[in-house]
Amino acid sequence: MANFTQTQSARSASVLNLGTLASATYISSSAMDLGSAIPLDVTFEVECDPNGIPSGNRQLILFAKLSLDNINFGSGPESGTTATEEADLHWIGTLSCNDTGTHRKFFSLQGLPITRYLKLVVKNDMGVPLSSGNIYMADIIGVSN
Repeated sequence: MANFTQTQSARSASVLNLGTLASATYISSSAMDLGSAIPLDVTFEVECDPNGIPSGNRQLILFAKLSLDNINFGSGPESGTTATEEADLHWIGTLSCNDTGTHRKFFSLQGLPITRYLKLVVKNDMGVPLSSGNIYMADIIGVSN
């Protein structure tokens, strides 16, 4: 019987710098190509530092926009403050930010439709701007031996 093992790549350089993202505002990464041999999963590490005491919903929300051809991405906001089409985005997860400390959490693409291309979209929903923030990624691949 063959054994199946999973391997995680090293943490990437920042794939999205959140900078000083204003409250109630979206930001999007450039299109990412996961390659023709799409990994089994992708882990995202999200970190942020609120600039002040969070209020309201106190969270960052991580979404994905997917594409089969790197041209036609799903609809939904990528910048600005208009949330009209937010429901069209694929929800990845939420990072709670209840204090002024640096917050870090890991997310996975597991459960989303499989596509080669994607953009990450982040909404600052914490009631204050960020002092800083970044998103990193690592692929999960599998080998049968």
